[in-house]
Amino acid sequence: MVIRKWCTEFQRPFIASRPIHSRMASSPYIVTFAVIVLFSGMADLSIVLEGNGYSNIVVAISKDIPQPADNRTELIDKLKDLLTEASAVLFKATDDKVYFKSIDIVIPPSWKDTEATNTSTTSFQLADIRLNSDSASNDLPHTSHSGKCGVAGDFITLPVKFVMDSEETDEVKAKGLVQQWAQLRYGVFEEHGFPNDDLLPYFYRHPDGYDVVSSSNDTEIKGNLKSLSDGDCEVDEFGIISNQGECRFIPNATEQTATTSLMSFHWLDSVISFSKADKHDKKPPHRQNRLCSSRSSSEIMANLPDFDSIAPIPGQDTKPEFRLLQNKMIPVVYLAIDKSRPSNPNNTEITQIKSVFTRSLRTLFTFLNDNVPDTLVAWSTFENVDFSDIEGSYLIEELPPTRIQDGKEALDQKTFAFDYSVNVVTRDVSAVIRDAELRLSKYKDVGGSILYIITSNESETNDTVTETNMAEKLLLNNIKLVVAESGKNLVKDLFRFSVLSQGSHYFTSFWESSAFFTPINTEILNDCQNGLKTERRMITIRKDSIKNGNPWTGSFSIDETVGSNTTVVLESPTVGSFTVTLTSPSGNILTLDKQPEENNWNDPASSVKVVWQRIPDTTATGRWIYKVDYDSSSCSTCDAEPEIHLQIGSSIRSETSPLLPTFHPWVSLTPGSNFVDLSRHPVVIQARFDYARGRLGGLMATADVRLNSAVVSSVPLFDTGLMDSDISKDGIYSGIFYPEANGIYEVDFHAVHGSSAKGSNRLLNSDQNSYCCGSSLPTTTLNNFEITVNEAVHFEVQNAPSQTVAYPIVSDFRGNTYGVDRNLVYADLRWTVPFNTINQTVKYSEDYEQLLNNFGSAPEAKVEYGFLNDIEAGTSVFVYVSASYTEGKNVYFVVETTGEGNIKTCSNLIWTEGNPPENVFTTPGTTTPSTTTPSTTTQSTTTQSTTTQSTSTLLTTELTELTTTEEIMSSTEPSTEISTISTSDSSSTELPTDVPTSTTDISTDPSSTLDVTSSTISSTPISSTPISSTPISSTPISSTPISSTQISSTPTISSTGSITTDSTAITDSTVSAEPTTEEPTTEGPDPGLTPAEIGYIVGGVVGGIVVIGAITGGVIFYKKKQGGVSSPSPASNSNYDRSNGREGGYSNSRYPASTPYTSPSGSGGVNNSRQPESLGRQDMNEIQSNEAYDNIGVTIEDDDMLMTAM
Repeated sequence: MVIRKWCTEFQRPFIASRPIHSRMASSPYIVTFAVIVLFSGMADLSIVLEGNGYSNIVVAISKDIPQPADNRTELIDKLKDLLTEASAVLFKATDDKVYFKSIDIVIPPSWKDTEATNTSTTSFQLADIRLNSDSASNDLPHTSHSGKCGVAGDFITLPVKFVMDSEETDEVKAKGLVQQWAQLRYGVFEEHGFPNDDLLPYFYRHPDGYDVVSSSNDTEIKGNLKSLSDGDCEVDEFGIISNQGECRFIPNATEQTATTSLMSFHWLDSVISFSKADKHDKKPPHRQNRLCSSRSSSEIMANLPDFDSIAPIPGQDTKPEFRLLQNKMIPVVYLAIDKSRPSNPNNTEITQIKSVFTRSLRTLFTFLNDNVPDTLVAWSTFENVDFSDIEGSYLIEELPPTRIQDGKEALDQKTFAFDYSVNVVTRDVSAVIRDAELRLSKYKDVGGSILYIITSNESETNDTVTETNMAEKLLLNNIKLVVAESGKNLVKDLFRFSVLSQGSHYFTSFWESSAFFTPINTEILNDCQNGLKTERRMITIRKDSIKNGNPWTGSFSIDETVGSNTTVVLESPTVGSFTVTLTSPSGNILTLDKQPEENNWNDPASSVKVVWQRIPDTTATGRWIYKVDYDSSSCSTCDAEPEIHLQIGSSIRSETSPLLPTFHPWVSLTPGSNFVDLSRHPVVIQARFDYARGRLGGLMATADVRLNSAVVSSVPLFDTGLMDSDISKDGIYSGIFYPEANGIYEVDFHAVHGSSAKGSNRLLNSDQNSYCCGSSLPTTTLNNFEITVNEAVHFEVQNAPSQTVAYPIVSDFRGNTYGVDRNLVYADLRWTVPFNTINQTVKYSEDYEQLLNNFGSAPEAKVEYGFLNDIEAGTSVFVYVSASYTEGKNVYFVVETTGEGNIKTCSNLIWTEGNPPENVFTTPGTTTPSTTTPSTTTQSTTTQSTTTQSTSTLLTTELTELTTTEEIMSSTEPSTEISTISTSDSSSTELPTDVPTSTTDISTDPSSTLDVTSSTISSTPISSTPISSTPISSTPISSTPISSTQISSTPTISSTGSITTDSTAITDSTVSAEPTTEEPTTEGPDPGLTPAEIGYIVGGVVGGIVVIGAITGGVIFYKKKQGGVSSPSPASNSNYDRSNGREGGYSNSRYPASTPYTSPSGSGGVNNSRQPESLGRQDMNEIQSNEAYDNIGVTIEDDDMLMTAM
């Protein structure tokens, strides 16, 4: 049995590249094909390291950026200057090893009269660096990460204002861009915190008891603390900063000696390198330490193939070669011509029909050549039936996609030479669509394609593939179907398919004149001029077996953007009776006009029956219910459990509706190979949904991974910002998949609006969205949104199974100090269970080096309350633990997680301060109902909600994350019924002795009440000054009905230092039917208390009020006085030489106390969270509009001295 200590030994991860758009066609009823298509003529879009230089780097400018007036090249010139400088910075930072060799710059489709070369192989959506007018990031570049240490990301967002900023030097901007490149290519992360970020704090509490900047540098950086209001920060005599939300560390512009890290203070002149192993500070709670187990950036990069055997090349010219490209996003026009004889009911001469056909096509070619000369047009033909059943073999491509201006003569020649086959009157249109989709899917993100089929319908087509499966593929791959069909009668297979796939269908009995083709030519020309738009999506796709008398039931959602042409399609065996019933959001049972039952593609020999219905008029928004019944009583040959396929789709609601959200999947492939090398890294699966108002948040998303058509794993995709691969709450839904076999995998995605997965209702700070790229970015909500995308991504896996990469790592470990009781220190800890966890435990030590380097030998902390046995990914864990304590020493904790193959990893470190208060630990127990008259009013609901955020004294490297009732509830028994009770008098000094171990312990009878009995707490001597009663506002939340709860409110100080209390009632709580986010409560304690006297908490503090535990029907708040304080003379940090004298402050040492020091008004004592409680959204808006705030960061003195959120 091998045990790997992943804090010091990681796998050799490889960089992920963009997936190729290969396809797999499959039919559950007929035959399954598995073909990987390598598209000829398409460039390899992966970044390539050739020698020491990176090639194939694509930088694209968004269509939202207007062309400069008078066709000036200032933007392009500045972009080239920035990239050239970044190449030089990268070369120097990697010790003369790598640089940017060649870069393609792709300009927007609308820019005219440029020197750019046309391209159809890349676009903005495929670019590595995307230049846009992004305001969400506060004009700072940021990277869409893989979220996995050592695995590359998706792309870099580069705001145009950042590029055009003339007040900043190119070198400083280039360093910022190189920081993003390192995240994109090397899978490393920022080594700094973010202002007002609850998980990645700007300041953290050092083990020696003072607050310092979260950064990792090879030596201290000299500077000063300044407030956003241009005053001094509030620092007490122990180095504790009370107004952290307004406070910034301002490095001195000169006399700095630190050379690392570019992932932190990159704008300083002296900083030129990535962090090194021997001088990397492992304590700060920034992303690099959290996600890479406190390893430096250089350590991660050294294990990558980019640096395996590459030698320095001093003196290399690092200036990149640039190409200016333009993709006008014109769809490819792909002609599919039926050579079988067309319908001729009036005995018209075949030459006349051919003449009409020729004139119409030549007119189309002339339209395109004159108006859109860069359109690519292809010519292909088909006839007879598909005898081979081999994908790609039926539709014969006679002329590949060629620019119309260059290939019009060849197309005209094809038209003149065309002739119908003699006595051939059969065709297989399903095979045409199948083959064309394989060829056209590669154009999905570079403009899409128009599949123009000209055919007749005398004979029935074969059902090579199912209609629903092909409709899904055309929608996914941005292929618009246009059909010109003739025949004696309208046969609805192609008409039906056109509706399902967002296509157009034109029918006539025979081609009497070219006027029939005029609207077709006009439509194609308009699409080429204006580009294709996604106007339909699949809502629900379900494939499963059904039993007689055991109906399917389910639901689907219609949002405000869709609702027209809503179709319900059921594919089933041709025998047996199937009935679909719909119930509208208002409760009406909808009777639809039932279309005639037809076989798949109208093939009489097909074993698949198609029943399709359209909901009339515009579909109501909201949640619909469907029911599918199966009756085999009239059928002696029916299957007992036949497989059926239900598909529900809908089109854009109206012409004035906003564009539908666009779906963007991503998988972390190994570059240069276009497969996942599992010996290098696991499979990271991500999805995002871009909408006009921003990325969609608040979704429940799942990726079903299939191998050989069978689902092998259903991977939940999270957007909580709390776990490995999902490192930001930013509208990117992420999960990790560990394949057990080699092969070609397919991924089906489903997402629906609603409460996200476990832990996702974590409250963010009120001003979090004002800053770029910490643990959250702004998202938007689209109520009732739902989407299903099958076969969205295909990828190949090699070198499986591999236990090397199957390491689970906790990335959001945090907690709070309870106190010391009989030589034991107690703490509450919380984290989110990562993927692939089979066991988890808490380790501790008074030597943090032991935990980092040999955590396996460290003792286990004893779990006093809570459980560690729930190992489902995404689960929120909340426990109380105890550990041995030596007076004056810190106790360090990590979470040890065990993955497959007994591979063990450790989380980031957290620790207690050196002198916690004496505090008798009382195990939470059962709550006893009371008969006190209710004084709390709630209503029943099943919607989860979170409570007001809490502020806490630091147990950890980070300042403790804001606590929500959902997190605490999940530590006992998860419940969808949570109530928050807020007290009007917050002066209780007691811990509850009764907290339920399960939600079933609490009666939900409205007549029952909840009572907390009196108890005493041993503590260090404290002032006899009464703790003031500070009212706080009640929090609207969802709950089951509960009665009033009483808690102690009037403290009495005994002679032994213990505290006893009396009782008072709680104020009313209100109920919200929807999840809500509350602003942090701003009320604080009596100003007469010193900051050092307040703060040690259990579960989190809300404005000085302590969240003790969770009960179904109530969460009780307490406030407690702190007796223990930190040492007035902090010990040295072993990573730094502090023997020399200093002036002012330093980035990693205790800051001088402000003079005079005053406690901030309205605060709950020492503010150890990410923001002052009194700082609301309006305040942040005022700060941002202040002259001290600029595009790079908050500027107090010099622009180049500020911590930026890059």
